[in-house]
Amino acid sequence: VEEITEAADVARRTFYHHFASKHDLLVPIARARTKSLNRRIDRLIEEVRDPAEAVSIALRHTFRGIPEDPLCAWFVLRSGLPYERLLDGIGESGTRDVARGVAAGRFAVDNPAAGSTLFVGSLLAVISARVDGKLCDEDLDDAVEYALRMLGVPAAEASNIAHRPLPPLPEEPSASEP
Repeated sequence: VEEITEAADVARRTFYHHFASKHDLLVPIARARTKSLNRRIDRLIEEVRDPAEAVSIALRHTFRGIPEDPLCAWFVLRSGLPYERLLDGIGESGTRDVARGVAAGRFAVDNPAAGSTLFVGSLLAVISARVDGKLCDEDLDDAVEYALRMLGVPAAEASNIAHRPLPPLPEEPSASEP
């Protein structure tokens, strides 16, 4: 807090007038950065027709993007309940993409509540392992393959989709762009 108040050139008392703790200051910033990553992923996959390909690209960028940003990693893994934080940052898009695949008959999810809980839990485990240095980029692609298989994509096809070249994320539009 001292570093923050010094950099902002405000008194410590002023900080506590607006925020109860450093946590209260960081959560909205981290949430915004996580949502920014999500928007960039959404822009990248908006024209992808195959739901499995869309989910693959989204997961591969999520597995790389969150651990690469210490504030996003903190937000998702350590600022509250990880399940809710991940859903808060990327859940709406992920839920939409999986539902799109189920509706198209591309994914086989008989129990959406149980499937969603298992799916999000596995995503958190992969992100946590990446942050802890236990997984490399190739491992992340394998994890995406297994996630696609969990959704019902046949093994050989899931492997092919998860190991394709990863298209780069678009830049975040500037504040003046729509």
